[in-house]
Amino acid sequence: MVEPLYTVFRVLHVGGSFLAFAAAPLALLAIKGSRRHILAGRFFTLGMGTGATAGVLLAGIRPDPVVGLFLLGLVALFFTATGYLAPRIGRGSRSSYRWDRALTAAGGLASLALIYDGLLEFTRAAPVQEGLVLGGLGLGVAAAHARWRGPADPSRWRVEHLTSLLAAYTVVWSFIFGLYIRMLPSAARVLIPAVVGIAIIWWARRRFAEPGAGRGPAAGAVTQAA
Repeated sequence: MVEPLYTVFRVLHVGGSFLAFAAAPLALLAIKGSRRHILAGRFFTLGMGTGATAGVLLAGIRPDPVVGLFLLGLVALFFTATGYLAPRIGRGSRSSYRWDRALTAAGGLASLALIYDGLLEFTRAAPVQEGLVLGGLGLGVAAAHARWRGPADPSRWRVEHLTSLLAAYTVVWSFIFGLYIRMLPSAARVLIPAVVGIAIIWWARRRFAEPGAGRGPAAGAVTQAA
């Protein structure tokens, strides 16, 4: 029974990840609020949700459960869900904000656990562990996102939306590098997508945190995509 499920979940994991990988640039480059942006955003969210959920299930049904894969899937789901909810919170949704708070707490705990798992794998010969790097990213995003006051500060919806979804996209890049860029050393496969992703997230938070950069989504266009 496990083997057919494993195959199905693996296909969903890989397929969802590649769907997110392909859809993200279309959403980022499209005019915000346009039909193309909304459609690409929906495909990205679908791909991330499917890929991350399948990754969590894969980790649970393996004969040798992979704790790191399970935790990374939870962190990716946290990024995707908070990015999805941010525009709705910007429109004043209190229920979305309550879900956001719960997910942020869960994402922070999963990130701490991922860091711990990375520390267990840490050696002098292999000091760069994916759990440490991506767990640190998750913890940083969770800490920054926790400071958002939601409906009381609706103008920040855009920066929180972008931060979470760019962090989710960083996880996809890490997945691609880890599996397919085999010519690079293992440390480089972990660090390159993480460093680039963190730099872009840092830029986006500075850019869209400027006064007037992210007004409340009255038209709701961008956030329908998330």
